Amino acid sequence: MKRFHPQKNSAISQSYLKLSGSLLLFGILLTGVIMICSAVASYRETIEISIRQNCEALVSNIKEVFTSPEEMPSTEIIKLVRTAEIEYGYDMFVYDESGKELYPGTSGENNILTPAVRSYLSRDDFIQIGYYTSNAQEAQICCAIRFYLEDTEQNVSQYYLASVSNAGMVQEYSMMLTRNLILCLLAVTVIFMLLFHLGAGKLDHQLDEITKVANQYAEGEFSARVNLPGQANLYSLGCTLNRMAEFIEQNETTRRNFVANVSHELRTPMTTIAGFADGILDGTIPPAQHKKYLRIITEEIHRLKTLVQSMLNLTKFEAGEMQIHLAETDIAKLLIKTVLMFEKRITDKHVDVEGLEDISMKVRADEDLMSQVLYNLIENAVKFVNSGGVISFQLYEEDGIAHICIKNTGEGLADDELPKIFDRFYKTDTSRSQDKTGLGLGLSISRKIVHLHQGHIVVKSVKGEYTSFEVQIPVGISN
Repeated sequence: MKRFHPQKNSAISQSYLKLSGSLLLFGILLTGVIMICSAVASYRETIEISIRQNCEALVSNIKEVFTSPEEMPSTEIIKLVRTAEIEYGYDMFVYDESGKELYPGTSGENNILTPAVRSYLSRDDFIQIGYYTSNAQEAQICCAIRFYLEDTEQNVSQYYLASVSNAGMVQEYSMMLTRNLILCLLAVTVIFMLLFHLGAGKLDHQLDEITKVANQYAEGEFSARVNLPGQANLYSLGCTLNRMAEFIEQNETTRRNFVANVSHELRTPMTTIAGFADGILDGTIPPAQHKKYLRIITEEIHRLKTLVQSMLNLTKFEAGEMQIHLAETDIAKLLIKTVLMFEKRITDKHVDVEGLEDISMKVRADEDLMSQVLYNLIENAVKFVNSGGVISFQLYEEDGIAHICIKNTGEGLADDELPKIFDRFYKTDTSRSQDKTGLGLGLSISRKIVHLHQGHIVVKSVKGEYTSFEVQIPVGISN
C-alpha cells in the first residue's frame, strides 16, 4: 500500500504566507487607491474653488472701472487683467458676447472659448481640466464665467472671462500620493515578512509536533499525545487529536478484549465437545455412559448457539439494524411469567420472592425484547442471591416513566465493578466462581434493548448486602 507523505511544514507556511500576504497587500492597495482618489478629488476641488473666486474678484474689479461700452477695451481694464495674471499666476482672457477676444492673455492664445465651452457657458459657469490652448504640452485647468455690464442708458452687454492655468499641480499631488503609497506598501511588506517569519517558526514547530504524533497514529501507536502550550495557535487542534487518540485507543482495547473473550468463550465448549466426542469414538468412555456425555455435548452445543446468537444480536444493536416493534405490553404479566421459569432454582436455593402480589402495569414496548431484558435480570438475581435470601420486585409509574426494579440479597458488587457491569463479556470475580454457564453478554444486550425503548437501566449495589437493577422506560413512547 502506498504510504501517505504529508506536505512539508515549510511549504504550508509558504502557502499561508502567500495567501495572507496577498490579502494584506491587496487590502492596503485598495484602501490606498481609494484614499488617493478621494484626496486628489478634494485637492482639485480646492484649486477650482480658488480659481473661480479669483475670476469673480477680477470681474468685480472690471465692473468698478467700467463706465461705458465704448471703453471696451480700455487701458485700465487691460491693467486689471495683467495685474491679475501676475498675481494669480495664470493667463486671463476677456471675450464679448460674440466670442471676440477683447483682452488676450499673455500667452496670446485665442482658442479657449471653443463651441463646446460656449455651449456649456450658456447654462452655467465652466471649469474643467483639459487642453485649451493650441501649444499646450500638459493638461490645463480652464475656468470661464459670464458677466454683464450696463451703461448709463441701461444697455446690458454680455462678456466672458476665461482663465487658463497649468494642471500640473494636481498631477504632481497625485504622483506624490502614489509614491507614498508604493513606499508604504514596500515598508508593510518588509515588516510583514519579518513578523511572519517569526510567527511561522512557532507555527512550524507546532505542526512538526502534530505531524510527528499523527504519524505514530498512522502506524497504530495511539499512546502518543500532542503536547502544546495553552497559548499555542494549534492548541485546540492538538486537544482534538488527543481526544481522538483516546477514543481510538479505548476502542482498540475493547476490540482486543472482545476477541480474547470470544476466543475464550468459544474455546471452552469446543474443547469439551471435542474431548467427549473423541472419548466416545476411541472407546475411552464406556457405552454405558455415552448418553450422559452426549447430553453434555448437546448442552455445550446449545451454549455455543446461544453465544453466537447473542453476539449477532449485539452486533445488530450496535449497527442500528435491530428492529423494534412497539405494542401495548403487560409488563406485570410478563414479569410473573419470567419468574416462573426459574421456579425450581428459586425453590432449590430456598429464596423468598416479594413484590409480585397485586401488581399491574402496561406500557408500549417490544414484548419479545423486553422479555429478554427481564429474563437476563432475573437470571442474574437467581444466580447471585444468597441461599435463603430474598428477591424483591417493584413496579411503579412516575411522571410518565415506568420503573421496573429487581433486587436480590447476596454478595453484591464493589464500587469499582459498577461502571463495568454492562461491558461485553465482563464478569466479576464473584460471578466467575458462581456462574459457570454465563456468557457475560446478557447485561450489555439488556442495556441496548432498554436504550432502544428510549429508556435507562440503573444498577445499585452495596458490597455484602444487595444488588438492584432498575429499568426505566416511557409508558407511552412514540414510534
